[in-house]
Amino acid sequence: MNFVRLTQVGMNTAVILSARKERDSQIPYPVMPFSESVTLLGRSVEILKELGIDQIFVVIGYQAELFRPYEDDDVHLIINPDYEYTSSMASLAMVKDYIYDDFLLVEGDTFYEKEVLKKLFELEEGNCFVMTEESGSGDECFVETKSGFITKISKDRHRVCRFEGELLGLSRISIDTFRKLIEEWKLSDNSYLNYEYLLMDVTDVLDRPVLYFKNLIWGEVDNMKDFKRLKNEIYRKLRKKEDPFDKENLLMHLSNIFPNEDVSSAQITQIGGMSNKNFRVDYQGNSYVLRVPGNGSEGMVIRSFEEFNSIEGCKLGINPPVHYFNAETGIKLVDYVDDAETLNAATIQRQDNMIKIAHIYQSLHNSRVRLKNEFNVFREIEKYDTLLEIAGATMYEGWEEVRPKVMALENLLNDLGVDLHPCHNDAVPENFLKAKDGTIYLIDWEYSGMNDPMADFAALFLESDFTPDNQDYFLSHYFEGNIPETAKCKIMCYQVLWDYLWAQWTVIKEAKGDNFGTYGRDRYDRAIIVLNRINYK
Repeated sequence: MNFVRLTQVGMNTAVILSARKERDSQIPYPVMPFSESVTLLGRSVEILKELGIDQIFVVIGYQAELFRPYEDDDVHLIINPDYEYTSSMASLAMVKDYIYDDFLLVEGDTFYEKEVLKKLFELEEGNCFVMTEESGSGDECFVETKSGFITKISKDRHRVCRFEGELLGLSRISIDTFRKLIEEWKLSDNSYLNYEYLLMDVTDVLDRPVLYFKNLIWGEVDNMKDFKRLKNEIYRKLRKKEDPFDKENLLMHLSNIFPNEDVSSAQITQIGGMSNKNFRVDYQGNSYVLRVPGNGSEGMVIRSFEEFNSIEGCKLGINPPVHYFNAETGIKLVDYVDDAETLNAATIQRQDNMIKIAHIYQSLHNSRVRLKNEFNVFREIEKYDTLLEIAGATMYEGWEEVRPKVMALENLLNDLGVDLHPCHNDAVPENFLKAKDGTIYLIDWEYSGMNDPMADFAALFLESDFTPDNQDYFLSHYFEGNIPETAKCKIMCYQVLWDYLWAQWTVIKEAKGDNFGTYGRDRYDRAIIVLNRINYK
């Protein structure tokens, strides 16, 4: 290999591990485009170059020829000829003759926010690792820490005492630690050794500092299911978070909220959102969240209902305080829950969190509150039919036969018995915020209204893909051990209804310019599967 080693102040070297043979794809996932010409490898190389890294070593193996287009003066390809019979430590050892200084280590199947690499790059010396909340991918490397240093890692959840988070495939490795790794590797007779475990063997606790990123947008691609999730969900979230916004327009909204005040000093940061745009606002020593409605929400959400219902949620202590709500525009300002954890499909299924969420729903459903509206899913489907027509959009293929079967569930639910109580009706995991003191809040009351509590649980189980055991655990705590015989059948019915409704929602939104990938089609297909299961029973 021919390359020029440059001498400069600061780090200038990175290693990307991409040799693995894919189990279910002829194309390695690091070079498979997930958005036009964007790939995992291409994105990592671009970020590294932006940071000033000009010696990038990519260890390859499987379908090596597909990596050739990435080779240039800064990017050097190293082949692991035994990639089929070795693991990550063997690939890392392939660069031993080219590493002279501290370097950034990137696993090629990892997608992440560029801020993570930037933080690692800015460190002046030593090792550093990265962790975030548990992802629920099934291939997590769990982490336990003490005083900011890693004390244990394991992919076996039975060996973990405290689920503090998950290790990301991004790290800063010192040259001293790398040399220890290589020396120990020479003595190893395990070709399938992963470098993370050898790192634990050759370092002391104080050599394993870790950066913790809360609510990080990231993913790991081990199979086609992971790749589709990256393409249709994770990357879309990141694009939305990183999109530029019109600050002048946001300042205008703040001027309406804080009349006769100079709001030009407000610090505004975009923090994502699925159907709306949300911004953190730091102003006069306080932190808020400003919600700006997204495209196509007209006709879907009645803001006066949302305003009334969300304030009732505040009174119950399950929704953060609302400071401003404009029922005409949908502009809303609420308290920012400082240092809160946004739950995801994995963390929401931890037992302590499930118990707290069961208590939230008990407080809501059993309250004497009468919300402003009834949320009847069948009438919502009919309303969305009209919105589809107005938007000039058409539902997915076969909907003409599917819709009558979906609407026939109304008779089944009436036979089982429909109980109207205050409901939230939008149980995506991102709507559950866990504060530093452990309190969990239920936010975003756009679709709230009087409904059957089983509709809330149908949404909860669908949106976070609850395991059957966790469904039983949750229901047992909510019903205090006495689960009604009709509960699970009603939940299945509402799962069909939610999937069909949100499929309609997606088609309407996309007709007005949004892009949700296969999200709507996936929900529509799942509705048909569960509908057939109900009809079979």
